[in-house]
Formats: sequence, structure tokens, C-alpha cells
Amino acid sequence: MVNILVPTDFSSLSKVALQYAIKIANRIDGTITLLHVVPITQTVRATMHEKLRDLEEDLITFAERDLNKLIKEVCRSVKTEEPLQSRVVRGSGFMEVIQKEVKRLKIDLVVMGTRGASGLKKTVIGSNTTAVIEFSQKPVLAVPDKGQFRGFKDVIYATDLKNLEKELRILKPFVSRFDSTLHVLHITPNGKDVDELEEKIEKAITKFGYKNTVTLVLVDRYVEEAINQYIGVSKADLLTMFTHNLNFYEKLFDKSMTRKMAFHSNVPLLAFKGKTKSG
Repeated sequence: MVNILVPTDFSSLSKVALQYAIKIANRIDGTITLLHVVPITQTVRATMHEKLRDLEEDLITFAERDLNKLIKEVCRSVKTEEPLQSRVVRGSGFMEVIQKEVKRLKIDLVVMGTRGASGLKKTVIGSNTTAVIEFSQKPVLAVPDKGQFRGFKDVIYATDLKNLEKELRILKPFVSRFDSTLHVLHITPNGKDVDELEEKIEKAITKFGYKNTVTLVLVDRYVEEAINQYIGVSKADLLTMFTHNLNFYEKLFDKSMTRKMAFHSNVPLLAFKGKTKSG
């Protein structure tokens, strides 16, 4: 049994994520919990506190109504094997609530929507999704606004090779469950070390023990563009990457490739939590 959490703000984007999650759950005997977070506003004045408390209660009532409406609407178009659960939770911060609910509900996968954007628009649209990708200890599936689940026949694993064997072990249960072809992809700016890199990947694949694999080392200075081009060529159904903890300078210059690909990829991105300080 796989427990899936789908946070929603009732937007069309979160509806796409819910439909996608239902289709996954139907394939893997999963359960789905739909979650809406009502933010708590702090105040020092007692009279204002009571008013805000009443407002929060109203927001919870409205959210519960809208959750039921959303479930009925989506279930008319996507049949579910298991009844959907729904929760409205009051919290001081979106990420704080997500982390608590993931732990409390023993969640295995978080599914959220994302939309391609740039600049300030990227920051506004994707703030919640990228925050969950960055901090969640559980895998996060970011579904683009036109995402349609067709299975995971071809899955790209874009790797920096720093934790290749460990990450392959993490991916194996997932690709095995969907009988996927796993495309192990590495992008290097230097064409001189291609043979060495290919040999390293092949050794890891042998230990991996999963026969349905394709390995590829591409020479390109522009990693994002190279990944997106290969997505198009391979007609992949899913891109998988591992996040890593960023140091101060990486955060300053926005060098997290996994977070960038959540906006640029035209296929869903499955982000796993990594352990090292680069990526």
C-alpha cells in the first residue's frame, strides 16, 4: 500500500495533480489524502485574536465544503479504487503542516502541480511546490499543468554521478513496480572524459541488477537544455532527479538543477531527497 498526499489550493493546477495522483494510486494499490492548509495569523491583541479565530473557523468550514466539491468533481472524470480522504489543517506555515502530515499519515509520496514560468512569476507560482521539493524527506512528484498519466514506460534519471549507486538502489523499487525502461543520463561539459564516465555508469548498472536500462553521456554546457532535448527525443513519461542541500552561494545564485527542472520540464518531475551538499 502506497500512501499519497495531494496538497490543494483548489486551483486548476492542483486539480490536475489530484487526477494524476488518482491514476497512479489505481495502478499501485494506493491511498490518497487531499489536504488544504488554512494559515494561522498571529496577533497580540486579544480582541483581534478572537476575530481572527472566528475567521479561521469560517475558512475551515468553506475549505471542507470545497474539498468535498472537488472530490466529487474529479471522481466523475477519474474513477478511484479507494475512497479519497480529505483534511483541512490549521497551521502557521504551509511547509510545517506538510511535514507534520507526511509523518502523521505515513505518507510515501507527495504529488503537487507546477507550471512553467520565469523570473518573479516562477517564484510566486512555484513557491510551495519548490519548498516541498527542497525540504520533504519523502519523494515529491511535480506534475505540469497539462500532465496526463499514461504510465511510466520510459523514465529518465538525470544524475551528477556523485551518489550513483545509492540513488539507483532507491530508484529500483519504483521502476520495477512500473516495469519502466530507465534512462540513466549524465551531462558533461567536457568531451574528453566521456569514455571514463560511461564506464563508471556501466559498472554501477551491473551492480544495480535492473536489466531494462539505457545509459547515455551527453556533452553539453547547458544542462537544462540538454535534459529537455533528451526528454523530447526519448518521449519519456517521467524525469527523476535527486535534490541536495544547498550552501549559501548555491542558494544565492539559484543553482539547484532539480528545482529548476520543476519549471522547465514538460513531463512530471519526481524528486528524491539526496544527502550531499551540491546539485
